[in-house]
Amino acid sequence: MSQDKVSADRVSGSSIHSGETTAGVVARTLAASGIDHLFLMTGGDLSLWQAIRGAGIRLVLCRSEAGSVAMADAYARLTGRPAAVYGQWGPGAANVAGALADAAWARSPVLALTSTVPTTTEYRNEYQELDQPPMFSSVTKWQARINRPDRAADVLNQAVHIAQAGSPGPVHVDIPSDVLKMPVSEGSERAPAGPILRQHVPSQEAIAQVARLLSQSSRPVLLAGQGVLLGHGEAALKAFAEAALVPVVTTMGGKGAIAETHSLSLGVAGRYSRKSANEILAKADFVLVLGSDLGGLATDTYRLPRPGTQIVQVDLVEEQIGRTVPVTLGVVADAGSVCAQMITATIDRTERKQAWRLEVAAVRARWHEEFVRVASEPAQGHVRPEAIVAIMAELLADDDIVVADTGFMGAWGGALYPVPKAGRYFLRAAGTLGWAFPAVLGAQLAAGSARRAVALIGDGGFGYHAGDLETAVRLGIPAITIVMNNSSLAYEHIGYMQNLKGDVVTEVCDFSDVDFASVAESFGATGYRVSSADHFKTALASAIAARVPSLIDVRVSKNRFAPVTTFDRRTVRDL
Repeated sequence: MSQDKVSADRVSGSSIHSGETTAGVVARTLAASGIDHLFLMTGGDLSLWQAIRGAGIRLVLCRSEAGSVAMADAYARLTGRPAAVYGQWGPGAANVAGALADAAWARSPVLALTSTVPTTTEYRNEYQELDQPPMFSSVTKWQARINRPDRAADVLNQAVHIAQAGSPGPVHVDIPSDVLKMPVSEGSERAPAGPILRQHVPSQEAIAQVARLLSQSSRPVLLAGQGVLLGHGEAALKAFAEAALVPVVTTMGGKGAIAETHSLSLGVAGRYSRKSANEILAKADFVLVLGSDLGGLATDTYRLPRPGTQIVQVDLVEEQIGRTVPVTLGVVADAGSVCAQMITATIDRTERKQAWRLEVAAVRARWHEEFVRVASEPAQGHVRPEAIVAIMAELLADDDIVVADTGFMGAWGGALYPVPKAGRYFLRAAGTLGWAFPAVLGAQLAAGSARRAVALIGDGGFGYHAGDLETAVRLGIPAITIVMNNSSLAYEHIGYMQNLKGDVVTEVCDFSDVDFASVAESFGATGYRVSSADHFKTALASAIAARVPSLIDVRVSKNRFAPVTTFDRRTVRDL
């Protein structure tokens, strides 16, 4: 049985101060709820920043609202606590809404605060006025508006609670700018609800059914999703897998649910995947899905597990069960709780499954041998991405954090980088190009000075937020950014090469050759430009030791494609 810690997210601050404004109540309520960072591009509402500074919350000024959202998102994912982000009414709010998609996909508890035009001028074509709630409707769990000073603490307490409740996610609160300045009368602050004890324990009947299906199978697999990490079920998953002697594959979102150095771990499966993980998942006759909604990325466009496979899907959100693929049994419960209950369940561990265990071990060993071979192959004038990942695995500490962008970067990092211990040591863009650079700054702030956060991003993605190099230098954030630079959007380039007979529309694929190391140095960061594996290893070692904002511009080939299934019908990938 697992029991989440007592929730403190509805705890309010002290009583109303004489002459206090709504801004003061907002600041105290955020601080009392555990929010210690607010990321923003300032757009006004000056009294709010005075109040938040006075409440002891760190204000992190970014170069754009989109960058601030990515930083808050990574901070929240890594700490498991809500982080706040701000946008001024109109364009600022629109930019926040547009950037929240990644947090929504990743189930990240981000609190988006936006101001609105004063109540005295709304609906009168005020400058930059927009109808803001519809912009946030598809990227948030909940929205509210603080219309009165005496509702500020109540609404914000609800928002912080909902952001963390059940399956976490972003929430949005609008505050008219004139309401922020209004005085709050004494006695108007409503006391929040008391502590919340969360339990999502499966029934004994459900556990018995899962154990029976697992025992009857010959080729079982555990598919661990993000829900294992959200529920802190990593230890229970490991103990269950070892007790049942069942191999584990993960989704991209679930990477880190088990250490990928563990003998039962096969790495990431799906569209961005290890070839070995997909091979084993395709052969399984029983798959226990733990905390995954089985979306297109996790299932390789709904091709895995194969039709006819018995599937048990465990999820806190009942609506997600069976939504994308047919399931034999659905269990509404916390994934970690199910794993904990299964450790002592009666499971057949007879020799009938021995052949499967030996096959899994052989497939795993072959993949690792092939990875070492490919990563060691020489390259002229560029560095093989596999070598970059292998060197990262060699030099980074076990508790350092890798932050990967979307597209090929997500596949290079997600499929190849071997997370050495279970937990949140790998973050990835859930779909937003460019997310990884501002996100690595948020991750580094969350990790503290003892650990390093390292971004893996392409030149196309880095271009979105290059201005936040100034943020890193100004705030002394010692994150390391590795830019795989091929002067191209390589996913699209490879698509033309593989699927459209090489007739590349270069106008939509190719960029100029930018020396991002020099760009970083012009902002005051440390920059390295490398074109060999040995030089990259030296640069990464120097960046790790320096503990200052650093960028390594690595020349890679745009003709080398990442471990994705996109091109499997036309070519045979090695990894």
